[in-house]
Amino acid sequence: MKDKLLRKIVPSVPVLARTPLAKLLDLADSFIKFKHPGWSHLPPASLRMRIGVGNRILRNHQYFLQSGNGLVEELSQRKYLTPDSRILELGCGCGRTAIALLQILSEAGTYAGQDCDKEMIAWCQTHLGGKRFNFHHADVFSRVYNPTGKPVYDYQFPAEDNSISLVIAVSVFSHLLYQEFCHYLKQSSRVLSPGGFLHMTLFLMDYIKSRLGDRWTFSHRVGQAYIENPRFPESAVAYDLDPVRHILSKCGFSIAEIYNQDQHQQTIIAVLKKGELL
Repeated sequence: MKDKLLRKIVPSVPVLARTPLAKLLDLADSFIKFKHPGWSHLPPASLRMRIGVGNRILRNHQYFLQSGNGLVEELSQRKYLTPDSRILELGCGCGRTAIALLQILSEAGTYAGQDCDKEMIAWCQTHLGGKRFNFHHADVFSRVYNPTGKPVYDYQFPAEDNSISLVIAVSVFSHLLYQEFCHYLKQSSRVLSPGGFLHMTLFLMDYIKSRLGDRWTFSHRVGQAYIENPRFPESAVAYDLDPVRHILSKCGFSIAEIYNQDQHQQTIIAVLKKGELL
């Protein structure tokens, strides 16, 4: 009940993370980092808040590291990620996955991250950018993340056709309405090599219906999408599995596996681009 009430008061943490309060948290965070030098390389608290901190407003450094390391370990165990992978991460945020990949990728491996939050990309470019790690500002519209951006369906991912072996999209499709959802799948198919993988998380009604009413309700509809908050439609978006299967197939994908749910009740789907490996 507390979580449900909090969601109604604060429908989107990224909105809260842009307030003067968040900047004060950065000051407090600097003192914490001074006492714990092992965290000095992490982004400031106001940026970490924008990508999810598990309800830990300040002392979330270990959560941040464990989230990135856990994703990289999972992708490696399932053979979607190798040291030589050519990676594009959608919604890379302030570098949570990139930091975890620094010790994983070989000289042959590459990483490109894109995000519509200009501040987070600027931080990544300054602190993580280099020969094999590149970061791109996606100037696309989001009522929550980038209200002055351009239409999503005009945006081209920053990669050549068939040049990527793994696209990572954690909590990206859960913020996309249907037209934008389809566009991002088409772009993912364009940049992936045949045999490459898209690892995505999203809210699937088939898996969360029994849990609705506490944190999530998804009681409003916008076309194919179920939304949580009409004021901020992109703050949380859910879909039925059947239309997702349909658009995946139209984009040249087949579902490799559907497994687990993350801490936000999003379902994880790994999809394979059809065709032989290059």
